[in-house]
Amino acid sequence: MKLVVLILLLINISLATEVALGFGKLTSDEDIIRLLERCNAKIRAMWYASPYGGGGSGAEREWHEPRNFFQESRKRLLEGYRIGYFEDVAKFKIILENTLLEVEDLAKHPRLLKFVRGLVNNYYQEKESYFYIKDKGPIVYAVLVRTDDVDCLENDKLVKDISVNYFPLFTAFLKYVPYYFRPKRYGQYYFFPEVKNAKPEELYRMIEEAVREHESNKEFIQHYEKFYIRTGFYKKKLNFLKRLIEKYKHGNAPMPTYYPNDGEIFYTGTNVVEYDLIQWDLPGDWSVEKPGYEHDLVARNDYFTECYSSSDLPAWYDDCPTACISEGSGDYCAFSFGTYNALLLEPGFPYRGWVQLTRGPAGYTDFRLNAQEVFHSPICFRFLSRWICIPCPFDTPWCMGGSPYRDRNPDLNCPTNSLTLKTCAFRRFYPYSSTWEDKYDCTHASWCD
Repeated sequence: MKLVVLILLLINISLATEVALGFGKLTSDEDIIRLLERCNAKIRAMWYASPYGGGGSGAEREWHEPRNFFQESRKRLLEGYRIGYFEDVAKFKIILENTLLEVEDLAKHPRLLKFVRGLVNNYYQEKESYFYIKDKGPIVYAVLVRTDDVDCLENDKLVKDISVNYFPLFTAFLKYVPYYFRPKRYGQYYFFPEVKNAKPEELYRMIEEAVREHESNKEFIQHYEKFYIRTGFYKKKLNFLKRLIEKYKHGNAPMPTYYPNDGEIFYTGTNVVEYDLIQWDLPGDWSVEKPGYEHDLVARNDYFTECYSSSDLPAWYDDCPTACISEGSGDYCAFSFGTYNALLLEPGFPYRGWVQLTRGPAGYTDFRLNAQEVFHSPICFRFLSRWICIPCPFDTPWCMGGSPYRDRNPDLNCPTNSLTLKTCAFRRFYPYSSTWEDKYDCTHASWCD
């Protein structure tokens, strides 16, 4: 009798199999929904890319019916991209209202021209991605599902790559295989040709047109009134932009750093955190030959839960499906994005990323924002009372660990592989905005600096 029960239990376990699917291209929601419904599959995570540059993933803690999952994921991504491109318009508006730069400045200062070209490209990336996703354009290239009919998925022409997790021991590895499935061209930084080749006067005109286009946009006006007029973020943003522009006009020769010298963190007070104008004066001071970089937001796991995110770093990655799983941080979770190849980072170029998070029950969380040098570290796990380590040369967040080679290394400027750029608190319904700058002494941020 016990043997029969054991066999039945094993059968039940086998019925609920986790499967990672790669489609080899950006695929429409409806095609994926029909496939998953036909194969009796539920879904928990998806990996996506925008044709206009960047991308990321989205993950829920529970398994969901496919149609409900995709409807919710579109809504979450739309909110993230909408806030991202509204923030770009707000920057342009402040620049013009305060005459922070002229066409002549762009023609005279190459570093400033590069910075502004990046600002304009970011704006088009966020805006075009927003409308593309709103119009239901195909964005998903991989999903993580659970089904009792693996053959149904495996035999479908829509599926190009498949990884089946039959063994609980390998759960930590196989469920993140979709990162291998990303079509190569979507990992590259996308430059709009009209922006890349624009002359200074054309770039300036693009900024003017973006502001003019949104003068009667009710959604943008509400965003601007809420976050810049009522909260007082206008002055913060003005001072930040003024300092950056002056630096790119007259700044001294920079020293290499693995962490970004300038950046901004913006929180809506509800569920979106944006990291804007993440830029390195001179990326470098690496401790390994093939370095990566990771931007980590660490907050209480009862304040934020599910995660959707986007990044436009070159060779980008993000970790929504792995958040709260691997770090072993107790009551805290790290929500991260980064680049597999930090050697591709351009000095003085503004990058960005955002996370759209589900709000938990807590009304308050302290947080820290970390900059970390990472590399393709070995994967280690305990098996039969012994530790086994496997080299991990692949591009997947599960492989990216903090570099241990900085400690006590006299040839490196900064002795630690992780630096706290910002430390403060988020409160429910209270928007937050702050910047960081020039931590050449490699010290951690003070509380709410």
